[in-house]
Amino acid sequence: MKHLKSSILLFTLVFVLFLSFFHVSSASAAEETQAPIYYVRFSGQGLNMYADFTLSGTPLAVLPDGTYVQILLGPLDSFAKIRLYGTNVEGYVDMRYLKRLDAIVYDNDIYTYEEMVEDIAQLLVRYPSLLHVNVTGQSVDSRNLYELVLGNPSAPESILIHAGIHAREYANPYLVMEQLEQCLDLYDRGCFHDKSYQELFENVAVHIVPMVNPDGIALSQFGESALRSPELIQTVQSCYAYDLATRRTKSSYENYLARWKANAHGVDLNRNFLTGFGSSVNVSQASYAGYPGIVPFSEPESASLGAVTLLCHPSIVINYHSMGEVAYWNTVESRYTAINTEFSNYMLSLVPYKKMRSGSASGSYLDWIYSGDNPVCSITFETGNTDCPFQFDQYPKIWTQHALVVQAAAEYAYTH
Repeated sequence: MKHLKSSILLFTLVFVLFLSFFHVSSASAAEETQAPIYYVRFSGQGLNMYADFTLSGTPLAVLPDGTYVQILLGPLDSFAKIRLYGTNVEGYVDMRYLKRLDAIVYDNDIYTYEEMVEDIAQLLVRYPSLLHVNVTGQSVDSRNLYELVLGNPSAPESILIHAGIHAREYANPYLVMEQLEQCLDLYDRGCFHDKSYQELFENVAVHIVPMVNPDGIALSQFGESALRSPELIQTVQSCYAYDLATRRTKSSYENYLARWKANAHGVDLNRNFLTGFGSSVNVSQASYAGYPGIVPFSEPESASLGAVTLLCHPSIVINYHSMGEVAYWNTVESRYTAINTEFSNYMLSLVPYKKMRSGSASGSYLDWIYSGDNPVCSITFETGNTDCPFQFDQYPKIWTQHALVVQAAAEYAYTH
């Protein structure tokens, strides 16, 4: 009987140890599986992985596109320590070439308003304490206009980033949405210039208007069928007739719409602001480009962007346009040339675009903010180097140029 009890006890002990070992092994495997997995993208011949965080010397390995990795440390500025997924191989890489495998913001062709709305909803579910979403109005064709706030909405400093004010420049809304997701994803472990993302975004609220002109973008992407209102379709057709008659275009109707810049009223939103309104205008009525409207802020889209600007009092504004890989940073009439000189030089040390000379005010958003009472630094990046709308093959270069813009602007606002 005693022998039987001993055997039972021994068996029980072995069984418990087995269960314990199985539990630990399963937990370890589950932990690795649950940690976010990233994949290498846009790396050309392959992404170099180094033993040292300076990313110098002979690479440990060259990782082709599609390689799965996990981040062990960082990103610290633009580099991160990684482990090849499912192995013990570790090293350092350029973070700009990694994308989360289950990323919400994903596209490889045309990023639409509907995709953006869906992405906003999913980001809000994944990052409910870090992202705040405001609907700031409706477009001419009744699409919601969004303001997204990253981090602490009550932070002492604010920056504002906007994209898609010109319809055919619709690669930029995708860019700013991907910038947003990257900052959200890495919020609890990223650093920039020795400042953690947590510290930066607790003290600097990042306000993003990802798609200023959703109607015009839909029109450029899909033609007149993208508009919901029959009256607006007639307006667009009238614009084409006018632009043909005045020789502003010789294109087919399809190509004309693809090159559309204005909103669905035929108003160029970046000519619909107060300062310099109506100057140097050679368009007398609604058109695909250049028509400033009847009065400043006549359009709901420009009025919405203006209201967001006045409410958040940004010390820095990043404007995204296309094309030419150039940057506009000032106007002749600007009240803030002195403070903007240092800021623009800093941003162009990160994004190596050609710095353009100061122009004269012509009713643009940039003209308006430089005339206001709130001192503001701003830069307008013109992404891409081919005519808009350009193909997706332009995007890999654009992303690597601009992947750190949000962090850099937030850090500048925080330290100046």
